[in-house]
Amino acid sequence: MRAFIAIALATAAFVLADTAPASASCEAFNGVVDAFNAGDEQKAFAAAETAGTANCSANERTLVGRVAALTAFNRIAADVGNGGKLADHRQVLEELKEKYGGPWQVYDALGDLARERKDYEEAARLYQIALEDGSNKTLTPDWMAPDEAYILRLDRLAGEMRLAAPRPVKLSMRGGCKIAFRGVTIKKKSTPVRYVFGTADFTPEGVEAAKDLAECLKAVKPSAIKLIGHTDPVGTAEANYKLSLARAETLKTYLYDAGYAGTITTIGKGEDEPFKPDDASAYDTETLNQLHRRVEVDLE
Repeated sequence: MRAFIAIALATAAFVLADTAPASASCEAFNGVVDAFNAGDEQKAFAAAETAGTANCSANERTLVGRVAALTAFNRIAADVGNGGKLADHRQVLEELKEKYGGPWQVYDALGDLARERKDYEEAARLYQIALEDGSNKTLTPDWMAPDEAYILRLDRLAGEMRLAAPRPVKLSMRGGCKIAFRGVTIKKKSTPVRYVFGTADFTPEGVEAAKDLAECLKAVKPSAIKLIGHTDPVGTAEANYKLSLARAETLKTYLYDAGYAGTITTIGKGEDEPFKPDDASAYDTETLNQLHRRVEVDLE
C-alpha cells in the first residue's frame, strides 16, 4: 500500500505535461491530453476510440490508449491515497492492462496486488513488465516515465519476487535482456537458481534459471562478472560458507559451458549477508530462507 501511494504522489505531476510527443495530424492525442489534464475519463476513452480511425500511426494509437488508461489510473491512485483499497480496483486495472497494454503504472499496481496474494510468480512478471514498459521511450515519454528511484524499486521487487516464486521467472519479459533502463544501469542481479538441499547440484528449476541467465549474458555481453553465493542460516557458518562458494562455482561452470566468454570470479558469503526483503513480515520462515539462498551476479 505504501508503494502504491508513492505512485499516486508521482502521477500528480503528470497533469503538468503540456507537450505532445505525437504528430500534429493525430488529433486524438491532443484530445486525450486535454481529457487527461481535466481528469475526464469519459473523454479520454472516447479519444482513444477515435484514434483507431483517425490519422494516427500505430505508436500514436497505442500512446493515446495509454494516456487514457493513465487517466483512469490517476483516479484509482487518488482513491488509494485517500485510504481506499487497491484490491477494490483490481478488475478495472486488469481491463486497462488487457485493452491498452499499459502504461507501466498499471502493471506496477497489479504487481502489488499479486504480491499481496502471495502469487510471487505473477508479481515477478508484472513488475518486470512495468520496468521494461517504463523504459520504452516511444510508448512512455519522459513525462510518463518512472524516475531513477522508482526504476530501482521495480527492479528490486522483480528480483525479490523471482527469488520467492516457486517456478523460475525469466529475466526479461519483452524483448532481449538488458541492464540499463532510461539511463539507469543495474549491475547486480539476484538469480533464482535452485540447488538440491545441502548440495551444489542444480534442481530442474535451477537448470531452467541458469539457462535464462546464460541467455541474458549473451544479450548483455559483459566482459567480466562476479558470482556471489549466499545461503540461509540453517547449518554451521563454516559449512554454509563452503556451500555458498561451491554453488557459485557450479553456476560458473554452467555459464562457461553455455558459451559465456568473459571472466568469472566466484565469492562465497555463506549466511553472513541475508537477503533484505521489502517487507519481511509478508513471508514465512521457509520463504525467507529461500530468499537468502541465492547467487548474486555482479556485472563488472
